[in-house]
This record gives sequence, structure tokens and C-alpha cells, in this order.
Amino acid sequence: MFIDMKGLRIFIYQEVIDMRAGFDRLLYFVRDRMKGKIDQGHLYLFLGKNRRRAKAIFFDGTGLVLISKRIERGRFMARVELNDITEITATELKQIFNGGLVVRPRVERSFVTSDDNTFLSSGIAQSLKNNERDDATHSRL
Repeated sequence: MFIDMKGLRIFIYQEVIDMRAGFDRLLYFVRDRMKGKIDQGHLYLFLGKNRRRAKAIFFDGTGLVLISKRIERGRFMARVELNDITEITATELKQIFNGGLVVRPRVERSFVTSDDNTFLSSGIAQSLKNNERDDATHSRL
């Protein structure tokens, strides 16, 4: 590929756009809406509403480069499927451009309880607190 992937940061625009947008409109989205700096060489990815087209724009040191892809079979992943992901890796960009999905594992948060220094996930800890509260209420009755 003609993009230098070393140190490349790839950002995804948070809303679907009209795929008729060209250099100027996409540059507006990058500068004004995303508060990005196009001249730093980062790539910005835009997805269309019908999920058949995607565009990417970046500055290669001499000018703006606009990449547009229309997928023939299937559809690109929906913007909402990315949840709150605003930055992706070069591998994930390749997956998206090939019609694949970007799926990241959910991280379950754990913490140490002050009672016995055991690790608990946040969901289990909340259940234990609710049970303790119920037990305390029943013991007073």
C-alpha cells in the first residue's frame, strides 16, 4: 500500500456522512468536527449511511489523498457497531476495507475488596453488596 503504516494513527468519524462529500467537505469534518490536524499524516475514515461506501482522507506530505471504496458484495460494518471506538489500528482498517468487522473484547473490571483482599468483578461485587444489605434489613426485623 502507498500509505506509510509506521506510526500511522487512524481515526473514525463518529457519524455517517453523505458519500458525495469530496476533499473540502471531508477536510471540514476533520478540522471542525473532529478537531484533527490533517497535516500530521493521520488517516481519517468515514462511513456512509447505506454501508456500501467508505472514504478515507490523509495528508501524505505533498497533498491530500482521498481513498474511496464501494463494496460490491455485502456491506461495511455499521457505524453503531463500532460503539465508542474513535481510533483503530492499521489491521482493523484493512478488515473494514475488506468488508470485515472490528470486534474488541470487553474488559471486565475487577477490584480488591477491603474485607478479605479477594478479587471480584464489579457485577459480582454489586450482587454481594445487595445481598449484605438485604441480610442486614432482615436481621433487624
